[in-house]
Amino acid sequence: MVSPTISMRNKLFFPILGRSFWVLLICTQLFVHPVAAATKEPPIRIAITPCTEVAKTFKLFHPLAVYLEKQVKRPVSLVIPKDFQEYERFIMGRETDFAFQAPHTYVKLASHYNQELLLKALTPEGETRHRGVIIVRKDSPLKRIEDLKGKRVLFGAENDMAKSLASWRLLEKHGIRPDKDLAGYQHDGSCESIALNVFLKAVDAGAVCDFSFEEINAAREGGESEIPAGQLRILGQTDAIPTWVFSSLKGVDQELVRKVNTALTGLSKAKKEHQKVLEKAEVGGFVLARDSDFDEVRKVVPTSSRTHP
Repeated sequence: MVSPTISMRNKLFFPILGRSFWVLLICTQLFVHPVAAATKEPPIRIAITPCTEVAKTFKLFHPLAVYLEKQVKRPVSLVIPKDFQEYERFIMGRETDFAFQAPHTYVKLASHYNQELLLKALTPEGETRHRGVIIVRKDSPLKRIEDLKGKRVLFGAENDMAKSLASWRLLEKHGIRPDKDLAGYQHDGSCESIALNVFLKAVDAGAVCDFSFEEINAAREGGESEIPAGQLRILGQTDAIPTWVFSSLKGVDQELVRKVNTALTGLSKAKKEHQKVLEKAEVGGFVLARDSDFDEVRKVVPTSSRTHP
């Protein structure tokens, strides 16, 4: 079986519900690439914005890397940094060939990418836009976003558009300054972890992606949700925002970029062999994009009173 290389750095993981913390040390793993042995070409490096645990990110995107290796007939390395600062260094230092990132991150680093050959991900429902939602327990007394004043809220990773930036802005639009009006707030990575903290009353509310919430709250048989079905509800939702962006760095061979983009846009939920790849990556496919598709993000990000990375 083809095993894409994973490049990761040390990660300090502090669970909100835990009584202690530990260091999850993940060293770079080198796998033997059947494709590499046959072609003797260097691996295609794909950097992924960190918005959840490093190990989980690799697990989510490993099937996609395997798929690309088979389609492009080149080895693939997933470059997974421990935080946004390291991700930014990877891009600026040209330590990757491609990048998959939130629209806010793309906008910040757009000058480093080939803006003529962009893709954007589809949601599992096939949309090119999604929302962040503020969730609470089903039995919570909170009825409106304004009720969050003096409460504890758990946001997503600081560089996450839906679970952090847009959700922070949502609170501001309802007269709540999160850094002053909340009893407390923290940032966590995954929607599952945020939802679990809300369910267990570790926090009063949390910000997650809309499509992830539907999956978590449905508690489908065989799914990863540890929460009984229907125990959470939505308190409010953000404005619709663009989905994630797949881009190549400037200078990457355009023929290679076209091959990779063709492979990605060829993914279809209608094809049984593609379903696992898409489901694990939590996307519904990829479509062509233009840099101007993200102009609305350029307008939104600077208006928040909070400085995000």
